[in-house]
Amino acid sequence: MIAAETNNNITAGANGGAFYESPIKAFGKISTTGSVTRATTGVSATRISTGRYRVTLPSGAVSDANYIIQLTQPGRDGVGNDDPGISYSNQTATSFEVIIGDNDNGGTDRSRFDSEFMFTVLDL
Repeated sequence: MIAAETNNNITAGANGGAFYESPIKAFGKISTTGSVTRATTGVSATRISTGRYRVTLPSGAVSDANYIIQLTQPGRDGVGNDDPGISYSNQTATSFEVIIGDNDNGGTDRSRFDSEFMFTVLDL
């Protein structure tokens, strides 16, 4: 029997069994070169230029271009680019871009550098 509470995320499947649809649609770890170290099946990545990457999602992974992207990158231990920042841009229903760089350079543009990063894509 499946609970009837409104916040229950488990539903009856087509065969009558319990079915849970996770909000996590894709996740992965991408290397500095843009290759996939480990990721959800069907995810691919490309290094576009220094500090800029494109992550392509499997077909149908998300319902539209308004999914949630969580990004993280390793710390720099105070060496070189010691104030790293990571952000996304150009989000579509099939891909998004990641920009990585140093942010402590005042009023100028981010100083980009290549770095591994990890991501999680959630869709409700």
